[in-house]
Amino acid sequence: MNFRSHACLFLMVFILLLAFFLGARELNRFPVWGDELSTLTNIGAFDPPYTPSAVVKSLLHYTPLEMPAFLVVSALWAQLAGWSQFVLRLLSLFAGLAFVAFVYRFAAENFGKNSGLFAALLLSTNAFVLVFFSEFRTYTLLLLTFMVHLWLYARLWRCRKPTTAGVLLFALSGSMMLYTHLVSVVMIVALVFVHIISQPKNHRWRQILVAWTISFLLFLPYALGLLREISEKTNDPGAASTLELLIAIADIASNGLLWLMLPLLGSLVYLMLRRRRWIAQYIFLVAIASFLVLLFLNMVFNVIVINRMRYFLPVISLMLILFSAGLASIARRRVFGVAVLVISCVAGVGLAGSNESVVYAGLIVKSREFPPLNRYVYHLRDKLGGDEFVLGFTKHEVINEPERFSSHSFVDYYLQAQLGIDGVFLHTNRKRYRLEQDVRSILRAHPHVLLAHDPSNVPLNYARTLAIIEEAYLAYASLVEEPALRIRKYAHPVMGCDREPASIQYENGARLLDRAIEFDIDDQRIDALTWWNVPDEAMLDEYNISLQIISSEGKNVRQTDRHLYDNIVPWSVIDLSTEELPADDYELVLILYRRDSGSKVVGVDQSTEEFGSILPLLGFTRRLEDAE
Repeated sequence: MNFRSHACLFLMVFILLLAFFLGARELNRFPVWGDELSTLTNIGAFDPPYTPSAVVKSLLHYTPLEMPAFLVVSALWAQLAGWSQFVLRLLSLFAGLAFVAFVYRFAAENFGKNSGLFAALLLSTNAFVLVFFSEFRTYTLLLLTFMVHLWLYARLWRCRKPTTAGVLLFALSGSMMLYTHLVSVVMIVALVFVHIISQPKNHRWRQILVAWTISFLLFLPYALGLLREISEKTNDPGAASTLELLIAIADIASNGLLWLMLPLLGSLVYLMLRRRRWIAQYIFLVAIASFLVLLFLNMVFNVIVINRMRYFLPVISLMLILFSAGLASIARRRVFGVAVLVISCVAGVGLAGSNESVVYAGLIVKSREFPPLNRYVYHLRDKLGGDEFVLGFTKHEVINEPERFSSHSFVDYYLQAQLGIDGVFLHTNRKRYRLEQDVRSILRAHPHVLLAHDPSNVPLNYARTLAIIEEAYLAYASLVEEPALRIRKYAHPVMGCDREPASIQYENGARLLDRAIEFDIDDQRIDALTWWNVPDEAMLDEYNISLQIISSEGKNVRQTDRHLYDNIVPWSVIDLSTEELPADDYELVLILYRRDSGSKVVGVDQSTEEFGSILPLLGFTRRLEDAE
């Protein structure tokens, strides 16, 4: 390996590290947004694990226009690496880095190593492309599969006698590309069309067409199912015009510096007229053909609005590769080419991560104003018992609502999927009467509440919310104390906080999620807080519970029975008097039985592993002086 090869390797490693840094710094910066939530639903984040067939079934139910490749890979990745947004978005970052590496490989083999370095740097610092390095969506995999397919095409065409294995690999890469995103259909159609009209009709020409035929045949089974699922076409009244799309593409390609398009286009003209490489003409025609097809589809279906410029990602990538080859090939004017490249890169790095960089991508900017839910997960992961309820504050109530293409909300993903608890975020401007109603309703349903807020920007209704909670619950030590996040636990006086959950699982599916029993010697009574869950609401009418005090001789000396529907579910406090009981050792037991027959239901106490239809909850002694 000579000095030049060493230098190229060093520079390429630097470019990949730069791309990794620019993508990784955004992985945990903002919460997930709507489209990412749709992906999470389809891969089973709320009901793991999902098999590939389950992913496809969910996909066809929620978002039938999406392709399954990224989702299947994501489901497998999540089961291996976990469900945090940082880990899941790493998958997109890895695909993006692989894409940059193949951009270098393709451009270096077809235009020279300088062109490869220029192209890799230009794409890895493009603010619009970088958005997808940190988004849990299919687009970096789309770019990767497209670039691999184009690279294999160029290698096949240069090879005088392509092998069968090479042709099949090319066919499989095309099929993988089709299973990644619907835009791939447009790109392959453009590749095929330009191949037919521009390349010499020889044996290789026919072999490549056969390979594409195989790609479409492998995609056909899913395509037929896709057609059956699509019931209506997209028709967005806000669809962009052709002029708006052209301006947007120029803005994206130049990282917001529209004047930079002049030297970029100039370098492209130089490349096409002076260098006249077949691959440059080929990919230029592919970019034009695919752009025209997308414009036609937009005119028919009104699908591309300005914030859906992600559909043009492959086209933009092709143009940036051509610009790079042009800048690198300007004879005796390398300084000019490097200067244009540096200006574009600096502009892209400065623009990356800003609200301006996500306008064209379709990200919901307001989601960046959500509470820092990923930090909730980070701080609470090892501090919960599983029965807490988070009560926080937000400027956008959409955070609590299921998304259009999902049956779950943003809060569900962070709290339920990752922590196994529930919660809600109140609007910071909620009116007083509604605030009191909502907070009291939460307290009636949850004996443990985690009150969360940002102490550096206290919500307007925080003080009133705190007052309502403190009227009924006791405050315990704070779980999180940070300048921008404070979370404190409050609990019903009987339940308390410093205790392990004690559940009972019954054979009919009913479950005592938790209980807390308190024997008050002074007031001579037992307070029993029980927290129930039933799999079917019909069971509320079918079953009763019975709390009984049993003497040392096995006699039932006190008893209270309640219907499950009688404010028992989800939880309630039942008291039993111990007055006038003689001195003895006693046991409080719990029985779940059918209302119609009185037959008892067998359960297993998860804390003691005791099995039976009469399960002890508390043992206590009534002394002689207490009885007197």
